[in-house]
Order: sequence, then structure tokens, then C-alpha cells
Amino acid sequence: MKSYKITKSFTVEEVTEDTPLSLKEYAKIKISRAGVCASDVAVFAGKMENVTMPICPTRIALGLVSESEDMTLRKGQRVMLSPYTRLENGAYQISGLQSDGYLADYVYAPLHSIYTVPNGISDNAFTFIEDIAMAINVIEKLDVEKTKYVMLYGCTSVNLIIAQLSMYYQAIPIVIDSDNSRLAIAQDLGVYYCINYLEEDVLQKLKEITSGKLVDYLILSSDICDEVGKMLHYVRKNGKVAIVGYNTSIPPLKGDFSPIIRNKLTVYGISDGYGEIETAINMLATQTVKVDSLIAQMVDISTAQQTFSNLAKQHNYLKTIFRC
Repeated sequence: MKSYKITKSFTVEEVTEDTPLSLKEYAKIKISRAGVCASDVAVFAGKMENVTMPICPTRIALGLVSESEDMTLRKGQRVMLSPYTRLENGAYQISGLQSDGYLADYVYAPLHSIYTVPNGISDNAFTFIEDIAMAINVIEKLDVEKTKYVMLYGCTSVNLIIAQLSMYYQAIPIVIDSDNSRLAIAQDLGVYYCINYLEEDVLQKLKEITSGKLVDYLILSSDICDEVGKMLHYVRKNGKVAIVGYNTSIPPLKGDFSPIIRNKLTVYGISDGYGEIETAINMLATQTVKVDSLIAQMVDISTAQQTFSNLAKQHNYLKTIFRC
């Protein structure tokens, strides 16, 4: 079996190994798609602590069953591989961080990490399942209520999914970004209030939208936002804040954090979608969430070194998908 592993900082190497695992506990899966997230890029760039190399990146993948003794799985069946492996003590490991991920031609996956997927949804779409699961975690943690204002900093794939879920629950998303092409994606997804913070006074615009009340919820992407303190001034008293992202190696957050105390804000940190995978699959299958416009690029697995090198030089707002 052939896989691509990060062997040291800024280096991905092709590795060939064949260590069959018991088909009573695992199934052999032919990988077709693997999705990249910010933690994969951070591992490649040597920014993640406590990651043992070499390690195979990517947390989530789609594939076809190649070999299995499980009666619920048939050869050739399309399945999704979860980012999480449950441990006996009730904890879980994250693929691509604490155990090998899925950037390979074949993998052995634990049976409890394998999900059968509905027909009619593309392989590419299922690489967003953890993004959707994380978005669900955010909505539930914040307990988002209808008619309330939800401000999202940055048109990342996760934030644009959160915006869609906000509308599904009848809340009102407000997306801010510095790039009009990304804001256009938000508008195409149905977000009415989109603000380019380089072209407009954000505070003044928020006062106009909310009749001076400011926003009830603030969602910041930790993968791209380092001015958290400035954003806190846009939240009304007793509001809630979620700092969301895969990259837990972010530098120290900067800014004035006094609004947390002065306005009695509640702040959450959310870095995965554990516990919400099945709900996320349902959200995708029912088209509650649309993701086709959130794909930045599709690349061949053979370009892993160059692709990760390019991704490490920039903020990654939308999804890169490997074709395996």
C-alpha cells in the first residue's frame, strides 16, 4: 500500500508498506478523496506540538470497501472515514494528528470509524463532513436563537457552513471579509449582509443593520484571525463568542479583551466536530448545507509535496481536496 507521510517539517514523502490488520476489527478501504484542513498544513509547517512524525495527513476521506468481514459492508461500497478513532477510555484520537490520516491509496480503518453514505451526494461533498460537524457544534454551543444576529469573521469553509446553519435556524448571519470574491460566495449561499472591512466601517455598518444593538453572537476563525480583541467590541452585552478552527497552534491572540468582562461575554473554543458526524451526514444529504462552491482546488495525490508547500504560504479559506 502506498501513502504520503510528513516525515519532517516541510517534507512529504511517498511510503510503501504492507501491514495487514485484522478484518474482524478493520476494513481495507480504497481511498478516492481526502480533504485537507488547517491542522494538516500546520503539521507540515512544523507548527503543531506533540505530533509524532512520520505521520500521514488528512483527517477525513471517501473511499470504496476493498476487503471486509463485516456483514454490513460489501465490496465496492462507498464509505466515509471519520476523523475520530474512539479509545477504550472514552477519549478519541484525531486522524492526521494523533494517528495516521488518509492520504494514501489504501488504508485499514477501524469499523467504528466507517460510515456508509447516501447516494446522490458527490465524493467531494463528503470531504466537508467534519466542517459541517464543527459548525453544528458551534451552533449548539452558542445556542443560536432565531432572529438574532450572528457575525462571522472570514469566509472560511467552516464559517460559510455556519452561516447556512444560522439561516436554517432562522438567525441572521453577517459575514465580514477583505475579499469581494469570497464575499460573493457568501451572497450566493443566501447571506444577505456581507461587509468588506477594507471598504466599509464595520462598527457603523453593524449599528445600521442591528439598529444600534450590535450582534448577539460572534464567530471567529482561529485559523485566520489574530485580532480577536478588536472583534469583541462588536458584540452586545451578555453576547456569546466562539473561536473556531482546526489549527490549535495559532500564535497568542492579540487585542483588547476587556469587553469579555465589561459586557459579560461568554467565550467558547471549538476545534473539532466530535459527536456530530451522523447529524452532519444528514444535513448534507438533505441539502440543508451546500458545499460545492467551497472547494478551492482538486489536486492529484502525487502532488502532495508541492500542494502542501503552496498551502503553507497562505491562509486557506476554502477546501483543498486530494484525488487519490
